[in-house]
Amino acid sequence: MFLTTQGGILGPFAALLGKLFDLIYNLLANDAGIANLGVCIILFTVIVKLLLFPLNIKQQKSMKINQVIQPEIQKIQKKYKDKKDQESMMKQQAEVQAIYDKYGTSMTGGCLTSFIQIPIIWSLYRVIQNIPAYVSKIYGMYEPIAESIMKSHGDKAADFISKYVDENKITSATYAVNTLKKVDEITVNNIIDVLSKFGVSNLHQLLDNLGTADQFSGHVDNINKIHSFILGINISEAPGYKLSWALLIPITSALFQYLSMKVSNTNSNATGNEAAGSMMKSMQFTMPLMSLFICITLPAGIGVYWSISAFITLLTQLIINAYYDHQDMDKILEEQMAKAEEKRKKNGGKKSFMQRMMDNSEAMQEELEKRQNIKKNSAASLKNYVPSDESQKKVDQNKNKKYKEGSIGSKANIMMNYNKEEN
Repeated sequence: MFLTTQGGILGPFAALLGKLFDLIYNLLANDAGIANLGVCIILFTVIVKLLLFPLNIKQQKSMKINQVIQPEIQKIQKKYKDKKDQESMMKQQAEVQAIYDKYGTSMTGGCLTSFIQIPIIWSLYRVIQNIPAYVSKIYGMYEPIAESIMKSHGDKAADFISKYVDENKITSATYAVNTLKKVDEITVNNIIDVLSKFGVSNLHQLLDNLGTADQFSGHVDNINKIHSFILGINISEAPGYKLSWALLIPITSALFQYLSMKVSNTNSNATGNEAAGSMMKSMQFTMPLMSLFICITLPAGIGVYWSISAFITLLTQLIINAYYDHQDMDKILEEQMAKAEEKRKKNGGKKSFMQRMMDNSEAMQEELEKRQNIKKNSAASLKNYVPSDESQKKVDQNKNKKYKEGSIGSKANIMMNYNKEEN
């Protein structure tokens, strides 16, 4: 069943965030009297970002430490600058890793922290995209309409709704319809999945088509009310490629995304990591363009989330950078060294994951070189082999047996004589 609660490994994350969104909506609708999804999305994004703030601090701190210890790293890189052999490269990696271990940081500089946030952010996106699945009161607004479609079209309900979406070119509901076509048994939940992507204007048109506009006009009015945002923007509808106030949402999303990436790019360049800096410079332009495209084509509510999320990320980066720019980094490095040493003692001298990887890499290289030497020596011995008189007699005895030069038979004959002589 597609409605719409996220399944799989992301299911628990989405369920937790969905309960948070439901709580925010109920508090605003009941106590403050603000039953507006735009406001809910903003508050929801702010709360989630605050919960992730400790991870962001850890990430920024790791990047700052890596920035400060770059002179030590660059000294090692300069030492091995003109040495491109495998052994020298392995030694360079080992010495660089020793520096990172000394300060209790890593080459990735906080990337692990970013990876931890990915399932949370993706689950957050799924909740925003499928609000009726997580907010019971909003689900109740769509339910009577979906039941009416199921009642009037029965087993053909999926065909009807799919054809309606195609004929009216409701692109925001395309994915939901494609998923609907794969479902064996259609339920009310599946229909709500599609209806929640319609937008109010398309819902009115659908009810007129069904002849139930008077019956469900109150439900559509409530849906319109909770989706109406500033300047008359309806967050259930995609801005599209037409001039309207709704275009402000994708524009601000792209702008904040660009500024956020620019700040991150500055930090990457400061660490001396040329590869990371080059990649970030490329993403500085591609990510805002992607954000602009997504927020134009998807419902404006997704764009509100992206805009607020990008703005908070930018603000967080600026605050954390300003904080560490006024800290005594020498003192922070001393504390890091002490923590790293304490951690090593606590682990009983066990090597870190990166150290084990380096050791395994060195062992594999040594084994490869050993095999190559054995193969080389065997080939040289076979090439220089001269049969003894006794072996030669046996060869003469079989002189009527002719082997083509270089054939498997001739090589096998030589190896047989060679092995016998060695024994």
